Amino acid sequence: MITTYHRPQTLEEVLALISRAHPRTLPLGGGTLLSHSQAESVEVVDLQALGLNQIKKNGNNLDMGATTTLQQLLENKDFPNAFHSALKLEAPLNIRDAATVAGTLVVSDGRSTFATVLLALDAKVIIQPDGQELLIGQPVASPREFITGER
Repeated sequence: MITTYHRPQTLEEVLALISRAHPRTLPLGGGTLLSHSQAESVEVVDLQALGLNQIKKNGNNLDMGATTTLQQLLENKDFPNAFHSALKLEAPLNIRDAATVAGTLVVSDGRSTFATVLLALDAKVIIQPDGQELLIGQPVASPREFITGER
């Protein structure tokens, strides 16, 4: 159950909240999973005000912010058709409208067409607090780290 909702305005505020030992505090993007019933009480940190929902072309790379929705990706013409097909298979429209890039990756399993395409493309995630880039599928060292973008 979500007990407290925070909506910080800066990355520093987010890091301060999720780095606390207690209570357990999780980043919130689209909330498609966190909004479901849970046995454990958690506080959430809404990332909405941080502007992490952008898609930018950077040379041959496409940079996606962590809170970019799957539907935003589907509507972007810079991605190849195979990527669009994978997104359509990942979730129906009503879920794609809310589900975020980072949230989908965090909860993905071997059946995720979205994660599979990103793995095949050697995509990387940017992890905070230190801005480290990791290939999709590499383990994150600490539960107090979170994704801010993908490349």
